[in-house]
Amino acid sequence: MFDKEKKYWLVIAPYVYCCIKNKQALLYNTKNGKFLEIENKAIIALLQQLHKKQNLGTVYCKGNRLVKPEYKDFLCSFLAKEMGYIQDIMDFPERPIQMMPILNIQCDVDKLQKTEERDVGEMVLLYLSELNIYLYNVCHHHCGNCNKIAKQKLCCYLKENELCQAIDVTALKHIFSQIKYAPIGKLNLFGGNIFQYPHYEALLPLLTQFKGKIHIWSHYLDFVNNVNLNPNFIYNIIVPFPLEKEQLLLSSSLLNSLQMKIHFYVTQYDECTKAEEIIDKYKIDDFSIHPVYIDTNSDFFKEYVYMSKDDILQFNTSFNQIFIHQNMNSHFFGSLTISVNGDVSANLNSPVLGNIYKDALVDIVNREMIENTAWRKIRDSQPCSDCLFQYLCPSPSNYEVVIGKSNLCHVK
Repeated sequence: MFDKEKKYWLVIAPYVYCCIKNKQALLYNTKNGKFLEIENKAIIALLQQLHKKQNLGTVYCKGNRLVKPEYKDFLCSFLAKEMGYIQDIMDFPERPIQMMPILNIQCDVDKLQKTEERDVGEMVLLYLSELNIYLYNVCHHHCGNCNKIAKQKLCCYLKENELCQAIDVTALKHIFSQIKYAPIGKLNLFGGNIFQYPHYEALLPLLTQFKGKIHIWSHYLDFVNNVNLNPNFIYNIIVPFPLEKEQLLLSSSLLNSLQMKIHFYVTQYDECTKAEEIIDKYKIDDFSIHPVYIDTNSDFFKEYVYMSKDDILQFNTSFNQIFIHQNMNSHFFGSLTISVNGDVSANLNSPVLGNIYKDALVDIVNREMIENTAWRKIRDSQPCSDCLFQYLCPSPSNYEVVIGKSNLCHVK
């Protein structure tokens, strides 16, 4: 394969992600998902040379070095997994130059704070892509886990012992005027029972400017015999367990001609099975099954939610996704939640950033960008910070917050 008398250029492809942690290294091909885990000191030193800024992904190697077993075995796998190439210097005397990927965020918060002539608040509402609004807090379904569900996944909820409250329509009008030119992709509206919101009819004209982006979330029983359905809205049917199957089917049939999605919230394997049976039997096309942590189902979560190495590597992760995982939280970034009392937070597990009755959204977003209650929470604490798969993993989610564990995986 190699001639020990010759000299070579060893070149790593710019789409190969390299992570070195202590005495281990990972090479990951972002194009085909193939990877190499390395523990050999000599090979790790070679990778460190390849990734020095001045080397631009290319190192000079003598043939008598490459014929050694540890280098030869590594390079066979390296080439087979399309992670780069080797060139004979006699054929290519000029050093190959690779344009290695470098993250450069023009509107990076830390960078802006260090630049006197620029401000974090410039065009900051452009970061706001999703708004969750809890309009009303009255509901009569008495779901056992709604507060826990809402802190893990999008869902309606009702705080215990909370006085009846409804967001004022004037406040909503002010909110919508502020986000008129923001890149809002989803406007999620919740209750309690959203259809019992006292100002529901007055709300509808305010939503016309967000056509195609309005997501109405309510319990499946709220849709039975409901005449307040709008073809311009996307309906998200909330299905906790135990459920009344006939009523669920009735509510979904009423929405059959509209845009809808059914969300099953499960806490154990039997509920997963029941949800799958309903999905298969009634040919439900658009659905999600959301596991919910409830303190007593740790084993269920460890089996069905915790990730293994195979889970992490199941799908190709692009370099852009890796850069995102290194700098922002893909679950939370761009999203704000407005509670029924007007408090605004990044999500229901995060500290309050302001209140719509006294604070402008631009100031609230600006505060989140600086204080980082959720939007830029990444896997930078132990044990994730010591793991080779640190940024191949999805960003931390509400599951980690609720469970109180920074990593939900089986990777050692």
